[in-house]
Amino acid sequence: MKSPLNSPLEVGIRILMLLSEAFPTRLDINRLVLLDHGLLHSADLGGPESLHPAIPIRAGELGMKRHAIERGLEVMARAELVDMDINTSGIQFRSSEEGPGFVDLLTSDYAVALRSRAEWVISHFQDLSEDSLRGQMREIFDSWVEEFDHFDAPAGIEEP
Repeated sequence: MKSPLNSPLEVGIRILMLLSEAFPTRLDINRLVLLDHGLLHSADLGGPESLHPAIPIRAGELGMKRHAIERGLEVMARAELVDMDINTSGIQFRSSEEGPGFVDLLTSDYAVALRSRAEWVISHFQDLSEDSLRGQMREIFDSWVEEFDHFDAPAGIEEP
């Protein structure tokens, strides 16, 4: 059995929550990658408690997140909950008219926590320029590098 964690459905629902909060604004895949990271690791951005643990290797999530988000968007688009727009700015996504209503139906504790973080992330970062948003994320990565520096190499392994 495959793990349901970070499945196209789970990632799609997270992205739909972000897009529903941003509605009717359209967001591109790059912004969605960064906002989804902030959704899961909100404490890193000075927000509410993070939904995922603050392990040092969380920076590596960004490398795989784009593909997972693309697959999640495909699931939501097939369900007609997300619309895609191609224009001079590139490919952008927004919640369909039905998206916010679908999100309202999700009432589990985790869904409520996700929605709360989505509201926070969108209210704090939706209007930032791409450079400002990336600058915020760069500050987080720098702090993660410092966290790695505090770990000692396991016995028998030499540090470079």
